[in-house]
Amino acid sequence: MEMISPGQIYLADQRGLVKTQVWRRYSSFNYGDYFNEYRRPFGRLEVWNDEMLAGGKSAIVTVESPCRFVLIPVTGEVLLKKSNGDMRLIDVGEVFVGQAAAGERFELMNLYESDWINYIYLQLKDNEVVNVACDEVFNFDLTDKQNQLINVVPHTADHPFRLHIGQFGGRTDALYRVQSDSSLFYAFVLAGAFELQGRLMHERDGLALWQLEEADLEALSNNAVVVILEILW
Repeated sequence: MEMISPGQIYLADQRGLVKTQVWRRYSSFNYGDYFNEYRRPFGRLEVWNDEMLAGGKSAIVTVESPCRFVLIPVTGEVLLKKSNGDMRLIDVGEVFVGQAAAGERFELMNLYESDWINYIYLQLKDNEVVNVACDEVFNFDLTDKQNQLINVVPHTADHPFRLHIGQFGGRTDALYRVQSDSSLFYAFVLAGAFELQGRLMHERDGLALWQLEEADLEALSNNAVVVILEILW
């Protein structure tokens, strides 16, 4: 009999939504004016936002406490403009990992004239000391590595977490082994549907798990894509 690890599902249609004519933000956790007593931070994971931005527009992010943040373009390029003037263009197939101090503001920009873009923005609560030199871009290619979980952001002293992304055909499966028995595990379905550790997950659903040694997943549709974050501190 399969062991069912304790966990919580974050259904896509129950996320917090803020939208204007040029921008939409779906929040899996409490963020901004959105609050739900069942959407509190999961360990150090405080923010998991699924955002869409119209052509030629920008969104401002204000950081309330020291954090590590991750930016994953889903469709289109995202221009990150930091308060110190640094700019970085991040494309699909890249993941940006950075750090920010309390009170820091930065801008996310869509350089296309008319096309909308979609990106995932997440934040992990950090310690008071922030080393901005840890900003880094990681590359991955889903088409070249089908039906496997790609270790996009490996665990290092600078990045005390792991980030995997995988694209799977229907009825293919994979096994994820956590690095530490104290790890916290969070999965987010970008496309398609999965059965993950005994839970049925649809597009843009999230799943938090703890007290586990491994997590098994099976894609239930073609070109199903999942992002897995393992928090190790």
